[in-house]
Amino acid sequence: MRYLVLSDIHANDVALEAVLAHARDKSWQRVVFLGDAVGYYPDPEPVVQRLRGLEPDVAIVGNHDAMLLELNGVAQDDETRRMAHADTIVSTVVRDHLERLSPASLDFLAALKKRVVCDGWEATHGALHDTWAYLSTLPKARQSAPLLETSVCFVGHTHVPAIYASVDTPNGEIWRTVAFRGEQGSYRIPPRARVFVNPGSVGQPRDGVPLASYALFDAETRTVEVFRVAFDIAEVQRRVRAAGYKEALAARLDVGR
Repeated sequence: MRYLVLSDIHANDVALEAVLAHARDKSWQRVVFLGDAVGYYPDPEPVVQRLRGLEPDVAIVGNHDAMLLELNGVAQDDETRRMAHADTIVSTVVRDHLERLSPASLDFLAALKKRVVCDGWEATHGALHDTWAYLSTLPKARQSAPLLETSVCFVGHTHVPAIYASVDTPNGEIWRTVAFRGEQGSYRIPPRARVFVNPGSVGQPRDGVPLASYALFDAETRTVEVFRVAFDIAEVQRRVRAAGYKEALAARLDVGR
């Protein structure tokens, strides 16, 4: 089985459309969504409708999704509650998204799960040891590793495509990081390895590469492919300004930060 793995779309429908067009001629059968359909950019309804149309087998709640649900009266944890009611760019945009989403889209978001464990792999949004922590370094990967229920865990949240891998060797366990900054990269998960896989962000890349990112996962060969895709940044920026959102949200797309 081959999975299309998407994360951190953040209401950037232009980028999602580009990613889906790029993935159209790739061989995949099912979809995994790792969270944050909403937040930052001004097209939450088209994004959620596209996700609903993909009928993901696994759909995870991100911190921005959880903030929106909290504002819509769906109780979340204390940290999410604090973030949702803070006076910040993030909470302002999420409040706007709540007004833009249809009842069907709100129902889709309300059904998102914090963690899903499948046959041989699992998925969540942030770190296993702390729901909304960024799993962005080897020390943090080591901290979450004892909580793994399988050997492969898909995560999002950092907006940076990377793999954190623990491999058994004759000299003991060795951890390594694999980054994906080119237009295409792949990694075959070694036998007995434990890995955290981040496909990067569709809607807001943060590794200095202003390209959308997504992954394909072949569960049989245990191979991950990561692709970087150009999208019409100027059009997204136009929509940000038309919506009255902060200029910083538009400007950061040019530099992938």
